[in-house]
Amino acid sequence: MAERRRRAAGAVAVLGALALLAAASVPVEQTEAAWIDREYATAALSTATIPPPVMAAPCTTNPGLLGASPSITVDWTLPAGYVLASARYAAGTSVAGMQAITTNYTTTTVSPGQYRTVFSGGLLSGLLGGQASVGISVVHSTGWMSKYASATGGSALLGINPYCGINP
Repeated sequence: MAERRRRAAGAVAVLGALALLAAASVPVEQTEAAWIDREYATAALSTATIPPPVMAAPCTTNPGLLGASPSITVDWTLPAGYVLASARYAAGTSVAGMQAITTNYTTTTVSPGQYRTVFSGGLLSGLLGGQASVGISVVHSTGWMSKYASATGGSALLGINPYCGINP
């Protein structure tokens, strides 16, 4: 039985070697490929810049009684061609940390195209002092949004020394 297996293994080895020799002796045919396409297209591309609202200096911080209910007030103007409904609001502890908000602000019309927005902090949020950044952007009909026009305001402990500034 062992002899039979050895002969079978030898036969398989010989057949494998013959198959490799046969494959190596077949000439490889070369192919020539041409990648030519005589069609072409042209197009015109353009970009759009979505202008941000313009904040007017000065902004104001009202710390409330002992910093218990701080608010930041900014006056701003919509860019030409935009309406108040396209405005989006944001707030955070820094300009980089601003997130879109849907509450805690009130916008009123000062004159056509000019607005005043009061961003309110939470009750007791200013007792220990600190700062907040607020921003306003506009959304184009394509869905693209402008960068935020922003301001940063705050105060010291218990609402002492309130400050506010428009960010560049």
